[in-house]
Amino acid sequence: MPDRAARYTASGLRTSLLTVPGAVGAEAVGLRPIGEVMGCVVEHAGVDDPAACLRRGYATALDRLRAEAWALGADGVLAIRCTVTRAGRTREFVVLGTAVRATGGKRPGRVFTTSLSGPDVAKLLPAGWVPVTLAIGLDGGTVYDLAMPDRPAREIAAPTELVTRVRATARAEFLEAVRLSGADGGLVSATTLSAWPLGRTGAAAVAGVFGTAIARCGDGPAPRDALAVLPLDRRG
Repeated sequence: MPDRAARYTASGLRTSLLTVPGAVGAEAVGLRPIGEVMGCVVEHAGVDDPAACLRRGYATALDRLRAEAWALGADGVLAIRCTVTRAGRTREFVVLGTAVRATGGKRPGRVFTTSLSGPDVAKLLPAGWVPVTLAIGLDGGTVYDLAMPDRPAREIAAPTELVTRVRATARAEFLEAVRLSGADGGLVSATTLSAWPLGRTGAAAVAGVFGTAIARCGDGPAPRDALAVLPLDRRG
């Protein structure tokens, strides 16, 4: 990954995955986009616990994205998007984002990562909060109930309890990831749930919670629902 960043730096190109409002919002709070960054890994699906496989894949891809951002001299990565593509017995994990560099005198001591967009970060910083890291919580499980085929038109307790349990555990893992990062809170940006049958008497489910750990850095007005108009000439 650092080799890709080195080639990118040598080319002089400065690309971005941010929308125009996203780029303007980032610039407005002193975060200049300096290039797109990526982390990816392809893993054999095998018979491993699905949640463990997802956890490992996301962690590896995010570590590689941070390494690229660090090689570019970035202070953070905005608008990160995570995708998983399954092909046969392999899974490809890809995380993409836009590296930014602080233009002011105060710079963070480590590369921060967030799924928040430029306008969202522009609302967060004046309110006295800073993004710390992308936080992910995952859990999965299976259940079997020999009576499931006999109750086609009624709620089936075992799968319902499974889905409830994996969602709750994924949320708890997300909160633990926020706590371990040293942040003061977390913003959930997405939740996922995949469930599938195991024959006629079983069910499996995997739940995910994705968001950003945020830390208090000062006092300020509460974030507004909409981003204010930003003057392009930097006056007023």
